[in-house]
Amino acid sequence: MAYASTAGASLNIRMPRVMRMPHVPIPKLRWPSPRTRALLMIALMFSPCVLSDSIGYCVQRIFYTANQLEERQSPDAFLAQIRMFDVACPAQNASPQERAQWPTYAVEQGWPLYPAAGPGCFHPNRNLRGIAPLKVFTVACPKTVLSAVEHRRWLVFVADHKWTAYPQAGPGCVDP
Repeated sequence: MAYASTAGASLNIRMPRVMRMPHVPIPKLRWPSPRTRALLMIALMFSPCVLSDSIGYCVQRIFYTANQLEERQSPDAFLAQIRMFDVACPAQNASPQERAQWPTYAVEQGWPLYPAAGPGCFHPNRNLRGIAPLKVFTVACPKTVLSAVEHRRWLVFVADHKWTAYPQAGPGCVDP
């Protein structure tokens, strides 16, 4: 059996010049400031939550029914199905001459009369708020017949905004 030599290795062993690595100093890294470290920790802790929420929502959405998807529709898409318009009526305290003057003025301007709101009422194409002898209010009505889900959503929307029903204008109409 062969044994390794027991002679100690000398510290003077030199590597050939070709094999030597160039001396590169290791850069001294500074620890970030406490504020930067806090922001990094927040980002590190926050990112898995955001990703898992997004992935979880996608998985949850797979199992939604058509009605549930329709209920989660954006409010802008829902409000696109609602028509809002102004209605102007002569004020109750206006003189009879003023009350007769406004409907003729509306006809001259090409504004259609709106008898559902009352006698002498009309539908202007511009805002007439602030004119003393006129009572101006807004009416909101669905443009088309709403589905059952949309109708429930409309009723909740109306209740949330505390709008009152205005059945003279048609089914589902409100006075916002």
